[in-house]
Amino acid sequence: MQNVAAATIEGFVTQNPVLKKTKTGKSVCTFSLAVNHFTRMDDNPKVSFIEVETWERIAEICSESVAKGKRLLVIGGLRQDRWEGKDGKMQSRIKIVGNEVRFLETPKKKQDDAEMQPTEIPRT
Repeated sequence: MQNVAAATIEGFVTQNPVLKKTKTGKSVCTFSLAVNHFTRMDDNPKVSFIEVETWERIAEICSESVAKGKRLLVIGGLRQDRWEGKDGKMQSRIKIVGNEVRFLETPKKKQDDAEMQPTEIPRT
């Protein structure tokens, strides 16, 4: 039985994306999002930095269109990487593997219209 590890996150890109090719020629693009968490209305937000990984056609589109400071919505699955660090201790990181990426921008035509207009990168 397979468990569900789906995730949807919204945040701001913290660095320009990095596009690489695997040994088999597949494209993989990585970047991270800063996600704000509010615990109470009067508190300053806590920030989590979430690694995002996209593959193949979505990776190529992200490498061309994603940039530091852009606001994105990423839908995908959670994946955990584990490795042994230089000090011999086990390291771990959870990231989201994006199957869908949407660019969230405020429309520039009307100042009073605060509705967000997503631009979607198609699924592969």
